[in-house]
Amino acid sequence: MTANARLAGAVLTHLSGLGVKEVMVCAGARNVPLVASLLATCQEKGLNVRHHFDERAAAFFALGLAKKRCEPVAILTTSGTAAAELLPASIEGFYSGIPLVLVTADRPASFRGSGAPQAIEQAGLFGSHVEMAFDVASPDDLHAISEWRGKGPLHLNVSFEEPTSGDGCVDWESGAPREIPVLPADGAVLSAFCREAKRLVVLLGELREDWQDEVEQFLVKLGVPVWAEATSGLRESVALSKVLIRSESAIAKLNPDRVLRLGGVPSLRFWRDLEKIAELPVLSVGPSPFPGLARPSQIVVTDGLPEVVDPSEQGWVDDQTLLGGADLEQTLTEHPFSEPGMMRALSLEIPEKALVFLGNSLPIREWNLAAEFSKPHPRCFASRGANGIDGQIATFLGLSIGEDESWGIFGDLTALYDLNAPALLDQLGPGKRRIVVLNNGGGRIFSRLPSMSGLKEEEKQVTENRHSIRFEAWAAMWGLAYCSWRGGDPFPTIPDSDVVVEVMIDDKATEAFWEARR
Repeated sequence: MTANARLAGAVLTHLSGLGVKEVMVCAGARNVPLVASLLATCQEKGLNVRHHFDERAAAFFALGLAKKRCEPVAILTTSGTAAAELLPASIEGFYSGIPLVLVTADRPASFRGSGAPQAIEQAGLFGSHVEMAFDVASPDDLHAISEWRGKGPLHLNVSFEEPTSGDGCVDWESGAPREIPVLPADGAVLSAFCREAKRLVVLLGELREDWQDEVEQFLVKLGVPVWAEATSGLRESVALSKVLIRSESAIAKLNPDRVLRLGGVPSLRFWRDLEKIAELPVLSVGPSPFPGLARPSQIVVTDGLPEVVDPSEQGWVDDQTLLGGADLEQTLTEHPFSEPGMMRALSLEIPEKALVFLGNSLPIREWNLAAEFSKPHPRCFASRGANGIDGQIATFLGLSIGEDESWGIFGDLTALYDLNAPALLDQLGPGKRRIVVLNNGGGRIFSRLPSMSGLKEEEKQVTENRHSIRFEAWAAMWGLAYCSWRGGDPFPTIPDSDVVVEVMIDDKATEAFWEARR
């Protein structure tokens, strides 16, 4: 057995021990020892292997699958710039706490700093955006890999000698499963924070599915106003209907004296405005170690919701009008063909049981704003770790594995960032995937920022990346069905096959909606 084969076998054994069952392969000459052994043994070892020619899209697909399964998913690349393509997904995985395993093949350490072909400085390539990193030249370099907690990406940079004909198809042993320690849930800080509040408001970001029932029960007892993002799974909770804030603008009007955040960092404007309200105490509770604010605040990092001592006397809102929503409903009724109005109509067309993925920027904000409350969609996902718009379609496709029906909603620029993601479709198995593109001809969110509102029309051409691109030819390129939808037209008939739905946005109607909301 060659040194390359032994090293490849050791890496695969350790990946198995980490609980890896899904592997994305981006093949190249340098990672042949790994790829050949993996392909020769994947069925016997019970591994699912998929492939893609673009490392960036493959990494985001693996990210979505790891997010869905809550277990490690590995991606294998060759050396050089191929490894660098994993950085965007690693950043998102780091801030979202997703167990993504990055396995980059490398040339031997003697090539470092030489400028030889396919030899870049890969050791430590992802810097602070991984939970752990190992520079692997021999099986002994993997001895501490079991210390990885799976709360963010893991990087294995594996140095192989020049591949030879004897490097492939080595047998390897399935690694022994490991137990990951759980962070205990101490409720003292949360209990004190709730007791000391007179006008407490709760903000729900992304919640893991195993948190949702406990959080809902806690909030029912607490009885205070709650803003629930779609990714919390509780936005349309019947049990919380009397305390759910229906309009973001209502939060500031409630004049809270304390803010409790549960789960991920919310997308709403009020959260960002808290940076300027340093005197308002904020407590964040969840598995992420990031407070989500640059100014001082409290944080409790835990894998389980802490038990709270007697939260039942905190409720303080009796007047439902304080929770807002009536003015929003009126505006949506008056402007049904605006982008938020179209989002409302779209939410009524998506089946309740379908998985929904919300692309960053406008789609997630407009769904939180306008999606119909009477038709719940409790299985909503988004990539909110770093708030980037790259890799969104590939992430959606990873999340869609095993689903009967999945809807991904993306802005037009977000779709343009990820045009090659559908190359994965023929490897995903059964399930209907609906890729919805909200086409407003550019990044219109930028003109809603106060700092850019005064730009001239020719300047907006640059800041919004305006375009006249349509997406029918893109759908045809990947063999996808296509339909378009414009305000005032009936919603199109959606085929049983995978489909691109292009939503043509009326700019004037949208501007009128936002003008009415000011």
